[in-house]
Amino acid sequence: MKISLCIPCFNSENTLAACLDGVFHQSMRPDDILVIDDGSTDMTVQIAGRFPVKIIRHAGNMGLAAARNTAIKNTGSELIAFLDSDCRPDKDWLKNLAERIDSSNVGAAGGKVLEPGASSVFDIWRSLHMGQHWGEARRINPPFLFGSNTLFRREALVSAGLFDEKYRSNFEDVDISGRLRKVGYDLIYEPQATAGHLKEDDLFSLLNNFWRWNLDFYIKQGFYRDAQSFALKIKDNIGLANRFLEEDLENKRYELIYLDFLLALHHSLRDLDYFSSTGRQEDFGRPEFPRVSFWVSLLDLTFFYHFDRSKKDISSFSPKENILQQNLFALGLLLSVFLEARFSDKEFNKTLHRHLLFSVYKIQDDRLLDRLFNLSQLHRDWSGLIEKKQAHLNSEFLEILSLNFRSCVESLASRFPGVIKLIENSARETDRAIP
Repeated sequence: MKISLCIPCFNSENTLAACLDGVFHQSMRPDDILVIDDGSTDMTVQIAGRFPVKIIRHAGNMGLAAARNTAIKNTGSELIAFLDSDCRPDKDWLKNLAERIDSSNVGAAGGKVLEPGASSVFDIWRSLHMGQHWGEARRINPPFLFGSNTLFRREALVSAGLFDEKYRSNFEDVDISGRLRKVGYDLIYEPQATAGHLKEDDLFSLLNNFWRWNLDFYIKQGFYRDAQSFALKIKDNIGLANRFLEEDLENKRYELIYLDFLLALHHSLRDLDYFSSTGRQEDFGRPEFPRVSFWVSLLDLTFFYHFDRSKKDISSFSPKENILQQNLFALGLLLSVFLEARFSDKEFNKTLHRHLLFSVYKIQDDRLLDRLFNLSQLHRDWSGLIEKKQAHLNSEFLEILSLNFRSCVESLASRFPGVIKLIENSARETDRAIP
């Protein structure tokens, strides 16, 4: 049977050449190779043009599922392989997958992603908590096949209705796996079909990719449908972070525990952004905000808080787009006294909030943070931020997050003596890894 190999790309200039080099060293060569450029603005197309491949370009960014469907519609091969542009396949990768499509009832086979170059604290965390495999043994009908390296029977994809294009960056693999099973096809996980991950994360990309990785699952579970469900999502974030932290402590992966710790706050802020925007699904990373907007948000927050302490319902001159900024700053003010009392490292509080600002907005502004913490010292009790109904503050969110976060830290300190010092050390190591 003819095999087409398809590589969806979006701004893949750093990894595409290595990916294609691995493709052209396969022991089983595909009959044709398609590169689907999904509106890249870097050198992706030029790099692809150095290889004998068919390049199909989208005029703009349409998303991963749409790129996969474009590939399917532009080849008539009976078998269609997909490889992410940040993966380099082992020489027998395609051969090992093709051997698993050994009956008409097998709709797809998927391989295992390895992390051979994981050296930074961010890449190590990803390799352990975002693994793209189901272990060392072959499995029939695992929960789903990871979309990073898969081989599909074309007729199976057509029967299942192709990929759902509402999934722009994640979950399309989970969705198509479920629909293939519903129409009667088996899925095979083959761990001998390996591909090396070429991705290099930083703090911003790691936490936002992981948040988006799980977003569609939480949407399907209804965690954003109302305030009560959203409160459960905040508690789930803290529970997830706590599970990771306990796992890393148990395995003496002490350099990772600060990222576990930070995850609870980062994910909760991203969730607030999504919940407040009534389901806006923009790509990870915030739209560009002028630096002055952060100063306006902080000024607005403190001015109205002190303008009339008797008022319980106050307006704002900051635009609605700054809701997340104001809640981020409010969270910093609410947690400052607790963090300073619990952590002996006097820089920890500022480090934590510097990393929150960077991981949500990818900006660094130490002067802004100095101002934030001068305010926290000037007025030690900011609990009124929850009591007063400032227009852009979500009081329920701030109260649930701050109370549960403090409770989690106290519980960790009680159950794991010395964990506070380990978190401080891990924070310093993480800080050194940020350019």
